[in-house]
Amino acid sequence: MDDVSRMVARQYEAYAYPAPFTDLAAQIAEGYFEFGNPADYAALLWPEGRPRRPLSILAAGCGTVQAAYLAHTNRDSEVIGVDLSEASLAHERFLQERHGLANLRLFRGDLREVHELGRRFDCIVCSGVLHHLADPDAGLRALAGVLAPQGAMTLMLYGATARTGVYMLQDALRRLRVPQSAEGVAFARRLVEQLPDDHFARWYLRGAAELRDDAAFVDTFLHPQDRAYTVPQVLDFLERNGLAFGGWVDNAHYYADAALARFTPEVRGAVAALPAREQWAVVEMLTQNLGMHMLAARHAGEGTPAPEPDFASPGWQSLVPRRVPGLRRAEAGGRAGSAGVASIADNPRASSAAPAVAFSRSGQTIELGPGQAALLEAADGSRRIADLLALPALAQVPAAAREPLTREFLAQMWRLGHLLFARGAA
Repeated sequence: MDDVSRMVARQYEAYAYPAPFTDLAAQIAEGYFEFGNPADYAALLWPEGRPRRPLSILAAGCGTVQAAYLAHTNRDSEVIGVDLSEASLAHERFLQERHGLANLRLFRGDLREVHELGRRFDCIVCSGVLHHLADPDAGLRALAGVLAPQGAMTLMLYGATARTGVYMLQDALRRLRVPQSAEGVAFARRLVEQLPDDHFARWYLRGAAELRDDAAFVDTFLHPQDRAYTVPQVLDFLERNGLAFGGWVDNAHYYADAALARFTPEVRGAVAALPAREQWAVVEMLTQNLGMHMLAARHAGEGTPAPEPDFASPGWQSLVPRRVPGLRRAEAGGRAGSAGVASIADNPRASSAAPAVAFSRSGQTIELGPGQAALLEAADGSRRIADLLALPALAQVPAAAREPLTREFLAQMWRLGHLLFARGAA
């Protein structure tokens, strides 16, 4: 373990993160989920179908909850959690005992030494860890080294644009030698309260409710080591370490449809016409709100499926759509189509008068016609698009229009981050 890792370990011993809770089942019932969980994201990780059942899952840098959560929601799979912090692992053990997680094993250690476990993993979840290493590339290579053939990993890395003000404050607090202590946190909080209204950190502070918790505040402003990435840097990070990009966990932050809603159709159209990687990079620079990147990756050279479903192929109706976690019905505020979503109402010509059915996720709300809502609610990961086309809610849509309208609607739901697509049972 290098000096940076020792400092990071000391921080998480004193300020266990994320803030632990005591009942997984209760939190899940209230809507809690972890990104990258194969129970929810198999269509992203393996659009061609899981490599096997049961899975071997690694939570690399599991913190206080993640490994137990993965074991609880994947009871047929073995989950191994690794973390530097004994305090974090102690809470994982508490959850393990409370929920009877016989499929969970926990180890204290550095993820760069995970090869010492002598295992290969079908799924690796590594959230908010690599960017804290002195050499993130070494950490990613270590994870790639234990990723099984056809295995998939999900990563969360800090995003550069939204964290500009964070790094300004980190630099100031480091020069002031503010310690990771109750007194240091109190001083830093008083300092933050006195920032000018137009300080770059103000924007970040307004959107980070978790900073009320001291562990999150320390993790953000008093951390001894972290770095952030732009979209091109994320892609380069993967590729120089032998991995292929497998898709974003939430497309809404990267495609013009949702991310550039405030821009004119002229601008959105120009951005949407770019190749995907260029579109993602431009969206990031125009929105300046990506504080993290969540993505899937696979071994390069394994015939990795393209991250975008092929809605133009003759076999597009065999795709299997699934709603992402967190998408819920909400109170409708207008008429169908008011959010600019492609219309599939019972009568397309009268769609503007159809009652709206609203759905929300991560602060984004869409209002749909009854046909659209029926399609979205039927996308449960068990039915092909061909099956959805036979829904009674679409019966009044003219046969000639049903397929193209459905194709565009489902493609748009994918770009908005609401749907994932598999090519078979996920």
